[in-house]
Amino acid sequence: MLALVNATITPAAARALARERSWQLSRVELISKAVESMSPDQRKSVRALIIEAEPVGDALLAQLSSLELIACLRSDPVNVDVAAATKRGIPVVHTPGRNAEAVADFTLGLCLAAARSIAIAHHEIVSDRLTTAEPSLRVHTAPGDAIWRPDDPADPIPYVIFRGRELSGLTVGVVGFGAVGQAVARRFAGLVRAVHVADPAISAETISGCGFIPTPLTELLPIADVLTIHARSATVVIGRDELRHMKVGSILINTARATVLDYDALAESLESGHLRAAALDVFPLEPIPAASPLLRQKNLTLTPHIAGATVEVGDRQSEIMLAAVRGLYSNDGWSGLPVRNPQLYERWTAEQRAKPGEPR
Repeated sequence: MLALVNATITPAAARALARERSWQLSRVELISKAVESMSPDQRKSVRALIIEAEPVGDALLAQLSSLELIACLRSDPVNVDVAAATKRGIPVVHTPGRNAEAVADFTLGLCLAAARSIAIAHHEIVSDRLTTAEPSLRVHTAPGDAIWRPDDPADPIPYVIFRGRELSGLTVGVVGFGAVGQAVARRFAGLVRAVHVADPAISAETISGCGFIPTPLTELLPIADVLTIHARSATVVIGRDELRHMKVGSILINTARATVLDYDALAESLESGHLRAAALDVFPLEPIPAASPLLRQKNLTLTPHIAGATVEVGDRQSEIMLAAVRGLYSNDGWSGLPVRNPQLYERWTAEQRAKPGEPR
């Protein structure tokens, strides 16, 4: 029995799956290409797919008649056609919260970078915009003074143009209170003046019980100095109207999904000066096109979708996935398991019991 793998899993998790499920784990670069090169008998031996970002659609599933599990090692299995898998009786497990701590760390870093122009100032130095061809004459500094000040008074003074904000005086608004939003709120607690949370799916009592201030989005927009998005919506959450109602001089951060933010409206808001700055880790098109107007914004910090990229994420997603697989085959019900299509429980477990000579 084969399990095709193209996701990061720990050796310990791989050994446990091989031992407990009698699976032969086969690491492949692309599952679709691997299946295409298989014989019909080999395809029938595939029991599980362990994936991360590769799309899995009905065309691929149609070639794997014995497939009984898809493990998508992501917080949200958006690359899997869950409806097609459900139709074929295949449970889809995922790994919610796998990168919550990583993204929370990164969000705090982006906040500091945007509030203090850290990345932008670095870029200005390495691009030679703040360097001199000759050693400075220090004509505008006192003896022994070590401030970065150009000899030409008309040139930009970094201490002035990059004057930022201190965290302790800021009001932070967290949009979305899932695993990532909760971790982000915890990061800011104690560092800023107040942390407000907007999430209509979470009760005000739950949010306040965690030590944060529940605030509807419409009320949060005009008071937040920093608004950080952690909603998992497929539709726009922060659009032109929301940006217009944000506090003048505020900062916007998006490490969630590109779908939650109107990027054209964001560029306009930055250009007009309504927003002080923004920091983005996700984009409608990745890699970002060279013609994107976002690249022309001086008050914008950009990173290439790396908020969740830490060594620890691989360990965490392996642990979550292994526990989920064990729970699936325990026949004790799927309550609490990260199964995207739990309605398959009765059908799937009946089919598993009917298979002779296979581990339960």
